[in-house]
Amino acid sequence: MTERILCVDDMADILALLRQLLGQEGYEVVCAGSGSEALEIISSEPPDAILLDVMMPGIDGIEVCRRVKADEKLSCIPVILLTAKGADQDVIEGLDAGADDYVTKPFKREVLAARVRSAVRVKRGYDTIAEMNARLLAEIGERKRREFELARAHRLESLGQLAAGIAHEINTPNQYVSHNLRFLEETFSGVEGVLRAVGLLLEADRNGRIDAQHLAGLRSTANEVDVSYVVREVPRAIRESRDGLRHVERIVRAMNDFSGHDARRKIQVDLPRTIENTLLVCRQAWKEVAEVTTDFDPALPPVWCVPGEFSELILNLVLNAVQAIAEAAREGEARKGRIAVRTRALPGWAEIRVEDNGTGIPEPIRSRVFDPFFTTREVGQAVGQGLTIAHAIVVTGHRGTIRFETETGRGTTFIVRLPMAGVAAKEEEGSLAEVSETA
Repeated sequence: MTERILCVDDMADILALLRQLLGQEGYEVVCAGSGSEALEIISSEPPDAILLDVMMPGIDGIEVCRRVKADEKLSCIPVILLTAKGADQDVIEGLDAGADDYVTKPFKREVLAARVRSAVRVKRGYDTIAEMNARLLAEIGERKRREFELARAHRLESLGQLAAGIAHEINTPNQYVSHNLRFLEETFSGVEGVLRAVGLLLEADRNGRIDAQHLAGLRSTANEVDVSYVVREVPRAIRESRDGLRHVERIVRAMNDFSGHDARRKIQVDLPRTIENTLLVCRQAWKEVAEVTTDFDPALPPVWCVPGEFSELILNLVLNAVQAIAEAAREGEARKGRIAVRTRALPGWAEIRVEDNGTGIPEPIRSRVFDPFFTTREVGQAVGQGLTIAHAIVVTGHRGTIRFETETGRGTTFIVRLPMAGVAAKEEEGSLAEVSETA
């Protein structure tokens, strides 16, 4: 591609000389006789370099240079000032206006040609960098898109696991509530017979006609019902049903807390309650694999965070611990694991620790566990982006920190620190959290 050079001078003979000289160098030469004409050409078809006379009527070369360099889209065009004014102050004025080079008249053809070649090389290098930057931005955009798709896939995966687990958690009490209702229904048919016999006896008593036949009928019906069994079992069935319904209520309440907040709004959050609700919501995922304990610092005040994102953070860390414990069991340790979730108040920070006694993180992959495209799972299995999302939630969304301590074969502790409510509120009150649609 032939580079275009714009030559600007109010002297026609100078323009003719420049056209001849630069044409011999292989450039496409465009000429302008005034500053205003030059600005029109530059805005419509930007050249690769500008040779600009300083002393012109109307808009002089210094002003043209200043306007070109003030325009973000044009500032990369090299400008060589060409003038008979060669005093130091004139050179300083031109360079301060943004000129890239300065050539005084009369000039040597070889020197001017060399200066133009240098300017064109600079422009060519800038264009190369701009092209590389454009490709890099496109790649970054594609990477972010893929990260978003992976994060969305992980969320859908987590929601699927939660839905299955919650369905099971609700189904279990629902089954024995249903069983107890059937028992009460069947029992009532026998009790109904006793009540009818009692009614007949009371009616006979009002009429003064109670006889041995009435008493025998009541006794026979009562024996068929097994009153002592009914008296013992009916209250227990009612008690179990009420307990089951309370359990379902706790699950529903936890789900409301888990997902019922504005997904992007930061508020003051009671971390222990949110952690307990999250553990209840994902209980089906860990109850057969590990014993889960909690240890909450009573001195920890509410923390300024996005409740839905904090719940997702705890969910991801707990599910990661479950996976590590399950992996340890597959490797030969047939035992129920242990997960502990702890909180404590530090100066200016709330610290959350999620500990497990699983496999630990192998040395070769420790530096990559938060990478968006890194996973130890086999192709075709779940995407495994939980730690990536956890990192995005903590660091990008909440200006906190997340790290881990691990020992191969003994377990891992993830340590999260979030700014305390008062500190974060001063910095971010009224703002929206930056989403983990990154993460």
